[in-house]
Amino acid sequence: MSRLLVVTRPDLATGFELAGVETFVAQDVKEAEELIGGWLDDGEKGLLAIDETLLLHLNPGLIRRLQASPSLPYLGIPGGQPLDPRISRRGRITEMIRQAIGFHITFKGEQAGVEET
Repeated sequence: MSRLLVVTRPDLATGFELAGVETFVAQDVKEAEELIGGWLDDGEKGLLAIDETLLLHLNPGLIRRLQASPSLPYLGIPGGQPLDPRISRRGRITEMIRQAIGFHITFKGEQAGVEET
């Protein structure tokens, strides 16, 4: 897997493009779903990084297809603005790590399942 595909909103695309990453702009969730659905249909191989603002609103059926795809693993990338004020930066990082490695971690001084804000 030598390809990184980034799906993001227009205001964040330039940063990824300047970093040399293959970036696809989605104005809305529908556009993101069309891109991702096409890649799944074509058997695209690579790592898919999706703006979490889009990811959280994708069709559950498409999410299930992504989760079942061995050739197109995905991860959410923070879009800059918090999506939910109840979720701390630490909580977002913890969830990203859990998704990447398959284990829930706790930070020193923190109880499992209890998040500091």
